[in-house]
Amino acid sequence: MTVPDTQANFVRHERCDNCGSSDANARYDDGHAYCFGCETYTPSEEGEKPNGGASPTTQLQTTSAPEQKALLSGETKAIPARRLTEESCQKFGYMTGMHNGQPVQIAVYRDDKGKPVAQKMRNASKQFQIVGNGKNLRLFGSHLWSKGRKLTICEGEIDAITVSQIQNHKWATVSLPSGAPSAVKAIQNNWEYLEGFDEIVLMFDMDDQGQKAAQAVAEILPVGKAKIAKLPMKDANECLLSGKSGAIIEAIHQAKSYRPDGIVAATDLRDVICVDEAASSISYPYSALDTVLRGVRRQEMVVILAGSGVGKSTFVREIAHHLHSHGQKLGMLMLEESTKRTMLGLVGIELSKNITIDRSQATDDEVLAGFDAMTGDGQPLLHLYDGFGSNDIDHICSRIRYMVSALGCDVIVLDHISILVSASEGDERRMIDYACTKFRTLVQELNFTMLMVSHLRRPDGDRGHEAGASVRLSQARGSHSIAQLSDACIAIEVDIDDPDSNIRHLRVLKNRFTGQTGDAGTLVFNRDTGRLLEEGLAHLLQQGENETNENEENPTFQ
Repeated sequence: MTVPDTQANFVRHERCDNCGSSDANARYDDGHAYCFGCETYTPSEEGEKPNGGASPTTQLQTTSAPEQKALLSGETKAIPARRLTEESCQKFGYMTGMHNGQPVQIAVYRDDKGKPVAQKMRNASKQFQIVGNGKNLRLFGSHLWSKGRKLTICEGEIDAITVSQIQNHKWATVSLPSGAPSAVKAIQNNWEYLEGFDEIVLMFDMDDQGQKAAQAVAEILPVGKAKIAKLPMKDANECLLSGKSGAIIEAIHQAKSYRPDGIVAATDLRDVICVDEAASSISYPYSALDTVLRGVRRQEMVVILAGSGVGKSTFVREIAHHLHSHGQKLGMLMLEESTKRTMLGLVGIELSKNITIDRSQATDDEVLAGFDAMTGDGQPLLHLYDGFGSNDIDHICSRIRYMVSALGCDVIVLDHISILVSASEGDERRMIDYACTKFRTLVQELNFTMLMVSHLRRPDGDRGHEAGASVRLSQARGSHSIAQLSDACIAIEVDIDDPDSNIRHLRVLKNRFTGQTGDAGTLVFNRDTGRLLEEGLAHLLQQGENETNENEENPTFQ
């Protein structure tokens, strides 16, 4: 997770226009904002005021200088709605009082000598307001414990009081002054205090915002000192209200030491060490190619390389149809064609009729029957992306994440990365590096297969790829990262002796799994059926088609 590197102070929670969260967007006193839900950074506008433009229902206000001198008075008593006892509230100095005619709860913040310096008020609508000096606040409750073996840090004051109460106030428990949005800054501001404890348990809220903040905090604490607790409910107080106090104690004692992403204990691999990755149950539709690559595996990024007009889209549609017919859920981002044309191409493969070029080859009933055969009850889901919307790289990445995480797609097809990069401003090489790195990270993180088409740079000399020139890895358009970050690279080449024929040769240029590269079969495009099939099967089908279509005009490759 990337947390804003800022010295600014958190001001309020706001709605995020990008992801729609009602409170994940954090506004800071220098005017910039950062959403901890979708990780969108919004720079400050020139002349923007720290509190300008905020909704009165979400604004966390700071007081003027005269008001800072006068802290509120209140009453310390039990809070039955939270099941907090009077003793617990008394220990933390947590009060109830009135402010602007409304009842509020008051959390008192103190300096290193225990003197009150600020108060954070919370009303019934969860609106927050600070009086006093709200800059660089110490952790709430830190005046109660100066050092010790274990410290639990919660996200909010009520949770800190809850955790302490359940432990009979015997173990150090504090909370962040401004919640998850400013967690890292709060830890940095209280670094000297935290050094007094041997072990720090982070018990932040169990929502995405809280867990991302816990990860970010754990990354900056000394190695081996941070642990992250997991609760069965959103926060500690919810556990208390639901009668699950024991789960809080269990979460503290079973909190796992933070381990940075990418570091794996060898003992964690025992359950998978005997699983044969070569025994992939999902094959490619072409036997020779499948023999070389040994099946389709998750967490692999496979790149298809070919010259212009050679048949890359036809090739990936054949693979997509094959995978879908074998139970794989697909997400297809075909950026150079409409979703209707993509679906028509897949239905054409289902019917073995080239209906994208010659719609008269099939009746409406036949087309609908083919469509229903692919999308009807019991068939794996198929999702298409409207490529005529935004093709910004980050936007495409978010759609891929949604397709995999929310829709359950097993395979993502992207055709093609070149048009994606051309839609973005900046140096093409750098943009392709950026895109490939993002895709590689998503493939690994979300555990899916990605098939990605890439255009080629024109080779030196007069002969282009469409005229029979061999494809090399170094010719991937724009950047070497396409070859470096992919797991497999498949080249489609026309026949060097007859470039205008329907013959296409496959060569594997990279194979991270076994290292085997080289020839991977010959395909023949049948212009009547629109199918790109292995040579032997294509010839058999061609003989049958020739008997009925001798005089039909030949459509072209797609």
